[in-house]
Amino acid sequence: MNRKKLGLLAVAFVLVVGLMEVLALKVGSMEFAVPDKKPAVADKP
Repeated sequence: MNRKKLGLLAVAFVLVVGLMEVLALKVGSMEFAVPDKKPAVADKP
């Protein structure tokens, strides 16, 4: 492998890892609604 290919591979790897980190932070900050047996106030007529 020449140096140019190795450099491009390293940059691609860093970008992929960075993207995975951003996705992990977004998924980790999501709040998942817990299903409740009682109806919400907005559901009442």
